[in-house]
Amino acid sequence: MADGHKTPTELVDYIIKVGIDKATKPLFKLMLLGIFGGAFIALGGAGNIISSSTLVKTDPGFAKFLGAAVFPVGLILVVTLGAELFTSNCLLSVAFVNKKISFTQMIRNLVTVYLFNYVGSFIVAYITVKGGSFNADSLAYLQNIATHKVDASAYALFIKGILCNVLVCGAVIQSYTSRDTIGKLVGAWLPIMLFVLIGYDHSIANMFYLTAAKLADTSLFGVSGILYNLFYVTLGNILGALAIGLPLYFSYYKKSDN
Repeated sequence: MADGHKTPTELVDYIIKVGIDKATKPLFKLMLLGIFGGAFIALGGAGNIISSSTLVKTDPGFAKFLGAAVFPVGLILVVTLGAELFTSNCLLSVAFVNKKISFTQMIRNLVTVYLFNYVGSFIVAYITVKGGSFNADSLAYLQNIATHKVDASAYALFIKGILCNVLVCGAVIQSYTSRDTIGKLVGAWLPIMLFVLIGYDHSIANMFYLTAAKLADTSLFGVSGILYNLFYVTLGNILGALAIGLPLYFSYYKKSDN
């Protein structure tokens, strides 16, 4: 369109086309791009920790705002470079309900990308911690965040996971609405900044935070704590994607005779 934006119907059609492309992508490409997706989100997480920890003692409010402003760089890299990210890939559900991909294709993508997102997040966590990128203040800030995530109730993790991925998928969808790079950047940036500022839980970001904290101090919590957090947050993230993707589909795309 002349104004550079997609209509809602064009937008849902594009979400379906993206879903078809992702569902039919060769396994090796999914693995490689999954690693990049996890690494990009982890880099955003590392930037969040470092920027926030520098001011948390003097101005905790601004420290949180600054970290939230830095974190979206990770998703911007995912969107602009075409990496695979589990949370936004849950929008494949739109292509599935439109009968353009099979359930097996959808699960193949989501499981593969989830696992290799962790590989990417682990690589960045290892390099960041073992390479000395975190000073004492950053490590203390990271460990405090990670401990709270492990100690949170299952219900809290689940509902925060839902709202997190409503915003993440909303950010990705907003990036689809624009045909120019600046529009994509702004569209993706603001919702991600909001979820970090509020304190919602993102499964792939948590892979980085919890793994990095564990690498820094193995006695902080057990592997079971990481799995506990990821299980409930992942469930919430899946529901969050459904909560934004399916209403868009049924409101703007599904034909009445279907």
